[in-house]
Amino acid sequence: MDRTFRIIQLIVLNFLFASFSNQNQETYDLTINVNALRNSTGSVVFALYNREDAFPDEHYKKYLRKMTGEIVNRSSTVTFENLPAGRYAVNILH
Repeated sequence: MDRTFRIIQLIVLNFLFASFSNQNQETYDLTINVNALRNSTGSVVFALYNREDAFPDEHYKKYLRKMTGEIVNRSSTVTFENLPAGRYAVNILH
């Protein structure tokens, strides 16, 4: 019984330390700027993906995050904040 309790303690401690280490993970911001749009009407949708099997995604169902950018002078910019280091793809629709 004492050995089982020790194993459970170790598992719980392992999960606790793992959750604390993930909170201290360094994050980054990714800014996407689109220029020379055909016009300044409407808006631009930016869909961010972090899995190869999710992109392309013509129905916008598998994205990690999605933002809508305002168009000013045929340009639009959005910033995806607090992203962990990794590889990303962006689908842009005007």
